[in-house]
Amino acid sequence: MSAGGPGGGEDGPGGCALGWSGPRCSPRSRGGEAVIRARAEAAGYRRLLRARAAEVEALRGAVGALHRQLEGLRDRRSGELAKYQERVAELERQIGEAEQEMARCLREYPALLRLRMALDAEIAAYREMLEGEELRLGAVVPP
Repeated sequence: MSAGGPGGGEDGPGGCALGWSGPRCSPRSRGGEAVIRARAEAAGYRRLLRARAAEVEALRGAVGALHRQLEGLRDRRSGELAKYQERVAELERQIGEAEQEMARCLREYPALLRLRMALDAEIAAYREMLEGEELRLGAVVPP
């Protein structure tokens, strides 16, 4: 049978393209099964594509939530960092004041030590004088 005559190719006379019916134009004809398989496969791919698109949207939402959470953490960290920097500056100021006070004390210490030694010597001198007076008064009998 030729392609141009009855029972020929699908595009010729007797083919499905002309709207004829018959055993060759049924879904089970030569290309019909392949078309059905291709359509089923395409439908499966469309379902898979919709599922993947839904997954992508869900992941975009999760990424957005993670970005917001990250920004919140960065803001909180910035606040905490500023607070700690202020605390460090305050402690450094206190250390500076303590160092100045210690330097002042070290400068005053020799003078205070000399004063103490002088006072100890004076106290010892008065103690000797007092003991001498007590001995002198003790030797004299009261009337």
